Amino acid sequence: MTKRFNLLTLVGLTLIIGLLPSCGGKPKTYSDCIAVDASIQPVIDEILPAFYNQRKLGPLYPIECSGEEAIEKLLKKEVYLAFTTRRLTKQEEKKLKDMTLNPRVKELAYDALALVINKENPDSIITIAQFKKILTGEITTWKELYPDSPYDTIRVAFDHPTSSTVQYCADSILKGEPMKTDGNMTAVLTPPEVVNYVENHKDAIGIVGSLWLDDRRDETSLTFNRNIKVMAVGPTPVFAVKPFQAYIATGQYPFYRTLYAICTDPRRSGPLQRLVNFCLSANEREGTGQLIFSRAGLYPALRDYQLRDVQVR
Repeated sequence: MTKRFNLLTLVGLTLIIGLLPSCGGKPKTYSDCIAVDASIQPVIDEILPAFYNQRKLGPLYPIECSGEEAIEKLLKKEVYLAFTTRRLTKQEEKKLKDMTLNPRVKELAYDALALVINKENPDSIITIAQFKKILTGEITTWKELYPDSPYDTIRVAFDHPTSSTVQYCADSILKGEPMKTDGNMTAVLTPPEVVNYVENHKDAIGIVGSLWLDDRRDETSLTFNRNIKVMAVGPTPVFAVKPFQAYIATGQYPFYRTLYAICTDPRRSGPLQRLVNFCLSANEREGTGQLIFSRAGLYPALRDYQLRDVQVR
């Protein structure tokens, strides 16, 4: 009887553990996990150690996924916190409230969608209208942009098919127009793979979140910033700019977006809500979350910055 009881207990515990989501390779309850849009993963990887150090709390477990998967994990109650690049829709918000979860949405910072090309490509300026036509398939070759270009077909590399970068292109750039999804369009699954694809294809344009252009976690510099350069984008070639922090702040760079924290944790003073508060902290006493976003090249949502003209002599 004792053996039978122990066996049933063991089977029951195994089933329970198997139902819990895996976070960072360890079985944890969803109250310990965070869904993170892969396009903004680098800055969250910087936020978490600073949060642990200042708040003296135990570790949380980020799950890197696509933007849509992050929202889906919230709706399935697999996580109580998601870092995303879009807000909830009214239908998603209603679904959470129907589950007696009250979503709290906070704007954290602003980043950009960057267009990267191989360093050997001489043509690094593109207009909004031209890029839109590339996405719809109206423009498919470099010579349609630059008659003297040494390259022919434009290869376009995204990350994941359901990523926030693809969603941004569909919603904010094309605004409902159909996007070309075959032929010269390639989904390579992760932002680092987009960069690697552009390095290995001189005729490619890669689309990545600007955070992945300067990955300070890679101390050897063997992964990023080798054989790529960033395109300048604007309404006309004269007003084209690159996704620098100042141009994100002023809106001169056209492809910018908001980073959000969406928290549904019923524990209003629990570690997940404290992490959100830390992300919004803007001074030494409260925390340095907004400063971390700034140092990562993003424009923080709450810090008061002044842009000044500087004369170089």
